[in-house]
Amino acid sequence: MTRTLLPNKWQTEQLTVQDSTLDQAQELQRINDLLPSIRGWTGAAVDGESADRMQSALVDGVLPPNGSKELFRLQSIHLRRTGQLIGFLGVYHGFPDAETLWIVVVAVHPSFQRQGYGSELMGELSCLVARLEPITRMRGFICHENLPSLRFFVGAGFDRIVTIAGDPTHAGEFHFMLEKSL
Repeated sequence: MTRTLLPNKWQTEQLTVQDSTLDQAQELQRINDLLPSIRGWTGAAVDGESADRMQSALVDGVLPPNGSKELFRLQSIHLRRTGQLIGFLGVYHGFPDAETLWIVVVAVHPSFQRQGYGSELMGELSCLVARLEPITRMRGFICHENLPSLRFFVGAGFDRIVTIAGDPTHAGEFHFMLEKSL
């Protein structure tokens, strides 16, 4: 099966999105740390080696079971007009199946939120992903406590709850797996 991947660099009207580099690790980590709802997305412990978590994501990827680093992309989001780094996007091509692009994380610096950048990003991402073979849908987990992200993803067309994951006997933290068909 032939698989096409998200381009290394792409643009929207106001943004440039491109593969992140190791020299951006500290700046990406600073943005990550400003967003408590996503701080643990790398799977690494939140306490301790702060910059090492993002560096590890860049070097090793954030992979599902039996995943391949070649199918993971961590991309930096920059303003086109200034080049300023304002966020990042992490995706995995082909999880939980070959037809799914898994959105691992979408992060926009708090100073740049609620200005339409996230919606613009997701709109162009949807167009690009619709052309990737054999991808037919995008999915991602959203924590029940993260209402801004839940609203954001629903507004971006993630209109199907695939599953709800969490502890079945306690009312603690749980996640919605949302899906958008392309």
